[in-house]
Amino acid sequence: MVKRVAEPEIEENVEDIDSDFSDDDGASSVSDAGSLEETAQGKRLRLAKQYLDKLENEQLKSENDTEINRDLIAHRLQQDVLAEKGKLETRVGKRLCVLENKFALKGHRLSPTCLAITDTHLFSGSKDGAVIKWDLLTGKKLSVVKHDSKKQILALAASSDNVYLASGGQDKMIVLWDIGTMSFVKCFRKHRGPITALTFQRNSHLLMSGSVDRSVNLWNCDDKLYIESLYGHQDMVTDMDSFLQERVVTVGGHDKTLRLWKIQEESQLVFNGHKNTVLDCVSMLNEEHFVTGSQDNVVAVWHIKKKKPAITQLEAHAKGSWVSAVAGLKNTECFISGSNGGNVKIWACAENYRSMECIRSIEIIGTVNSIVISQDNACFALGVGQEPKMGRWWSDKKARNRVLVYPMVIEDEVNR
Repeated sequence: MVKRVAEPEIEENVEDIDSDFSDDDGASSVSDAGSLEETAQGKRLRLAKQYLDKLENEQLKSENDTEINRDLIAHRLQQDVLAEKGKLETRVGKRLCVLENKFALKGHRLSPTCLAITDTHLFSGSKDGAVIKWDLLTGKKLSVVKHDSKKQILALAASSDNVYLASGGQDKMIVLWDIGTMSFVKCFRKHRGPITALTFQRNSHLLMSGSVDRSVNLWNCDDKLYIESLYGHQDMVTDMDSFLQERVVTVGGHDKTLRLWKIQEESQLVFNGHKNTVLDCVSMLNEEHFVTGSQDNVVAVWHIKKKKPAITQLEAHAKGSWVSAVAGLKNTECFISGSNGGNVKIWACAENYRSMECIRSIEIIGTVNSIVISQDNACFALGVGQEPKMGRWWSDKKARNRVLVYPMVIEDEVNR
């Protein structure tokens, strides 16, 4: 049964909005459910024992000792649980080092609008309608594909297991590609407006899409099926992001709201912090913190339990700039923001998330329409063009339409 979420009213404060769902599946066989549950429990128990044995063996090998330190194993298990829930935070700060050997990828005739990245490949979409697959190590162009309509590409997303690439744009369609061969897999048609945002849940083939039609749609890429639509935004969905849990965070442009959709709980949180601006971009740092950028040159960091931003950075870039793209280094306190103001900045939040500082500024000519960071935090890429993603409010003739890739490491790793 296809489930639809009733459209809620915008609230002034953060609140849990329960959707009107009814799970009336009827009675099920108790004996069958019991046997399945016991089988699942037995499998989990077996895997847990294997994992504990693995940790113990690793400790014995690393310390050349016959005694097992239970405290170290408990700490490791706690870290793994936090990482799985998206709540583990590694403090990076000024130890983040951007290397000088950047390289430029030239292949688009018009402004790049969106990027997607895996640990081995980079994908770029443009106003020229092309989707280009790049080798992330050599910078070589591997293949070029287009939608049948050949209209502008506005959104890309790649699954974390390097299986699927999703693209969407002005033709209101989402096209699913096989990353290995870049062959066509499926075309999803449901949105009534251009596709403006796409994201995959990490370690999953659950695809989420946002559109000018103000809806958020969910898709099962394994079964190639539409799941449901989520309503609440009063303006176009300009950007979205997700991480480990079945959640997606979205921004709604002129409606000035940030929304966190809890898919399993069938509810949403509404955040209202910006009053007289347009929210353009959003990215998650972890499952509890996320960052937004807006057209009034403000970067804000949010906490899931606070209705207002935990940190608000005014004049984040050059005066009069738009913050057009943000990307968080997952499970750290750092993120990157870009604008049309001539630079890209790397920020680090304080430990209490009450302040942040710019730890690196990189000069860029043109508008940064997209920023992506590889899953292993080994590099980040910028989609830079003469024009902004959604319009032609300006055109910087000095800029070049290209993708810039910057390798980066944690400073401790450099010194090893």
